[in-house]
Amino acid sequence: MEQIWQWGIDIIIYVQKIRTPFIDTFFLAVTYMGTPEFYTLFLPGMYWCFDKKFTSRIIIIFFVSSWSNSVLKSLFNHPRPFELNGLVKVNHAGGPGLPSGHAQQSLALWLSLALWLKKGLFTFLAVLIILSVSFSRIYLGVHFPTDVFAGWFLGLIIITILWPFFDRIETYLAGMKSTSVVAAAIILPLLCSFILPTRWSVMPAGALSGFFTGIILERKFLDFKSADTIRNAILRVLSGMFIIIFILFLEKMTGFSKKSPYYLFIVYVKSWIMGLWISAGAPWMFRKLKI
Repeated sequence: MEQIWQWGIDIIIYVQKIRTPFIDTFFLAVTYMGTPEFYTLFLPGMYWCFDKKFTSRIIIIFFVSSWSNSVLKSLFNHPRPFELNGLVKVNHAGGPGLPSGHAQQSLALWLSLALWLKKGLFTFLAVLIILSVSFSRIYLGVHFPTDVFAGWFLGLIIITILWPFFDRIETYLAGMKSTSVVAAAIILPLLCSFILPTRWSVMPAGALSGFFTGIILERKFLDFKSADTIRNAILRVLSGMFIIIFILFLEKMTGFSKKSPYYLFIVYVKSWIMGLWISAGAPWMFRKLKI
C-alpha cells in the first residue's frame, strides 16, 4: 500500500501547484457541499417541498451510503495523505480515509437526483458537482485519489442495487402488515448499527430507522403533499429546520462525553428522532400550520 499512497501523494503535490489563497477558499467552499451540515439542510428541505416518493428514495439511498461508508472506513482504517506528508495539508479531516465519504455521498445524492429528473442540463450539473466535490478532497490533501475512486465505486454499487428495485420493494412492503414493516424498520437498522459501531455509522442507521418508520406513519395517517407555493416551501424549510436545530442543540446540552458507555446510544436515539421528524413530524406540523 505504501507505493499506492506515495503515488497518491505525488498526485496531490502536482495538483497543489495551482495553489493560491483564492483557490484554497474556492475548494473549501466546494467541499462544504459534501459535509453533514450541508446534507442536514438540503435533504429535509427536498423531502418537505418536492415529490415525496422520489425524494424519500434518494434519502434512503443517502443513509445506506453513509452507513456503508463509515463501516468500510473503520474496516480498512487507512490513513489520510496529510498523516503521511504534512506538507499537503490544506484542510483537516478526522477518521480513516478510505473510501472518501464526500465522493461517495455526492455521487449517491446527485446521481440519484439526475436519475429522477432525467434532464440533460441537470445531469451535466450533477456530474460537475460530483467531480468538483471529489477533486476538492484531493486538492485539500485529505484524500488519496484511490479514496475518491473507491467512494465513487461504492456509491454506484448502492444506486445500482437499490434504484431499479424500489417499485418492487414498495409493492412487496405494501402487502405486509404495517406492524411488521415498522418492526423491520426499527430492528434491521438497529442490528446494522452494531457492525463496527462509531458515531458516523450509528447516525445514519438511526436516522434511516426513524425516517422509514415516519414514512409508514405519514402514509397511513397524513398523506402530505409537496409545497404548492414558494411561500409555503420557504415556511416549511424554516419551521422544519428550527426543530432540527433544536434537536442538535439538545444533544449538546445533555453533556454526554464520547467516553460515556451510553454515548452511541444517545447518538442513535437522537438520529432516530431526527429521521422521524423529517418524514412524519414535520409534515404533521405543516398540516397544523396549513402550509
